[in-house]
Amino acid sequence: MYPNYIPNLTDREETILSVVVESYIEVGMPISSGYIKKNCDLNISPATIRNAMSSLEKKGYLTHLHTSGGRVPTDIGYRYYVNILPELQSSNNPFSENIEQDLLIISNNVDELLDATAFMLAKVSHMFGVISVSGYQRSILTDIELVCIEGNRVMLVLAMDTGLVESIVLNLNLDIKPKLIHKITHMLKDRLVGCTLKEIQFSIKNRLNDTEMYSHELVQILIKDSYKYFNIDSNKSIYTSSTNVLLEQPEFQNISNFQRILPALDKTYLNNHFKENFKDHSTQTLIGKENEDELLNDCSIITTQFDSGLIKGRIGVLGPKRVPYMSVQAILEKFAEIIHNAL
Repeated sequence: MYPNYIPNLTDREETILSVVVESYIEVGMPISSGYIKKNCDLNISPATIRNAMSSLEKKGYLTHLHTSGGRVPTDIGYRYYVNILPELQSSNNPFSENIEQDLLIISNNVDELLDATAFMLAKVSHMFGVISVSGYQRSILTDIELVCIEGNRVMLVLAMDTGLVESIVLNLNLDIKPKLIHKITHMLKDRLVGCTLKEIQFSIKNRLNDTEMYSHELVQILIKDSYKYFNIDSNKSIYTSSTNVLLEQPEFQNISNFQRILPALDKTYLNNHFKENFKDHSTQTLIGKENEDELLNDCSIITTQFDSGLIKGRIGVLGPKRVPYMSVQAILEKFAEIIHNAL
């Protein structure tokens, strides 16, 4: 994370820092005092600009790649810039009506909606899209089936009101007749349908203890490992776009740079990273080394929360540190609004 103590900036230094960050985001090249004087509408002399940039470098907000080159923002520089941004007010809608309509059409299936949203998010932002879900356990069970498959195996199939269908195979050391499987299934439908997965995990024993099939070994297996069987696969708690979208960014057009971050874009890896680093409701953005992960030291993750009442989580993008933070945040807020409205 960035240091607890960050040197104060004068109003002029804040202005120059903002200009350097925004210019670097736009052109992707180190920014010189000459560039600022020529391209930015500031009524100050080149010498004053140079002095301010030198001061910003001494305070740790800017750095230079070459002795005679321009400056680029440091992680702290980006962080200060993000923190001092005015409240986001986007007057431009970054979406066509078709994008919103396409997402709303599939809103009856949460799994498909979030998968499509991650794809659309990448298309609009030109960054890697990520949606992390933390509230699936509020899903309500709408149907349950036990299906005999070859050998001593039974498949448990759960259907949720979110449109998700979860299945898991139970490898059993017992032979159960199809007629008995049907009887147990009927009992489970009668006692569990209409409950959330959390409710089932904590109350399945009480819900089934007065039934005829309660003592059956299969029923006891479901009761004993209720958290395992009445749960959502962790890979369905995170949705991502294609990684190839990052190849549009100059920082990752070098294949070795792109390949270096690929392990961090794995769903399981990202799921853990989001859970560990976005616990605080105030945390929206991680910049560079704030990720506390060497694979992501050259990346930023920008997020916003969503809560539709049915599910909750975070929607975000991952890209280089040279990200248009304000416009990307506005895009995320819009997508979060669409998810909320769709569900």
